Order: sequence, then structure tokens, then C-alpha cells
Amino acid sequence: MKILAKNKRARADYDIVDTYDTGIVLQWHEVKAIKLDHVSIKEAIIRFKWQELFVLNMQVPLYSKTHPNLAPDYLTTQARKLLLNKRELVKIWTKVHKTWLTVVPLMIYEAKNRRIKLQIGVGKMMRKVEKKQVLKERDQKRQMNRAIKNMGL
Repeated sequence: MKILAKNKRARADYDIVDTYDTGIVLQWHEVKAIKLDHVSIKEAIIRFKWQELFVLNMQVPLYSKTHPNLAPDYLTTQARKLLLNKRELVKIWTKVHKTWLTVVPLMIYEAKNRRIKLQIGVGKMMRKVEKKQVLKERDQKRQMNRAIKNMGL
């Protein structure tokens, strides 16, 4: 599994409850551009449209060796459909609409069968106070482990 792009802010800003691996509907030149790491999901968002999931604002520039006549009206941030089975779509939809959770893209990777996959997470946005609390707990745990190590236990 080769990681092509990561959304580092998603793990910091959201408390991720579930993760799902999805396929993406892409054109041939988009696949080549993504495999060359020419992709950004920092500003990407995921929305439901017509009972399907779409990723919006994912930056995929035109592949450098693509002739302009083959993709005349290409938009780098166009909506791209995510491939999930119906059961997973229903699970995500109920979590989003009943418990007010958010769907965020976490990373794009190349699977073992050389297909491009997008890992999405369903989570709740953390407030600033919650983020500080998590950092404080992590720091206290690190200090405790350091003290135990120094004591020789």
C-alpha cells in the first residue's frame, strides 16, 4: 500500500469514529496524475448528492503529458463519485443525519491491485478545549513513561 496524499488536519480537528475505504471514479489522466503524487485533499469535503457520496474540492491537476484536446474543459476540483456498496452508504447516511457527524477524507492510497482508493472517516469535530485536553493527556502520559523509564522499572 503506497500512500499518495494525507489529510493531516482531519485527524487533528476531528474525533474519527469509523473509517471506510472507497473507490473513486476517475478518468485515465487523473489516475496517472494521482500516481505521480500530484493530488491534494487538504480542502476536500465529502457530501451526499442523490443518495451517493461525492468528494468535492480535491485538487487533481491535468497530467503533464495529456494533450489539451483530450480533456478540453477539465476542472481540477470537479466532483468525483465515491464507490461504496448500499449498506455502507446507509450506515454513513444515518450517522451523518441522526448523530450530526461529519464525513472527511483521510488519505489517498494505491491498493495492492494498483487501484486508487480514498479512505474516509466519519467523526465529530473537536472544539479547541477538547484538542487542548487531548494534548495535555498525551503530554502527561509521555512524562509518566519517561519517569518510569528513568527509575529503572
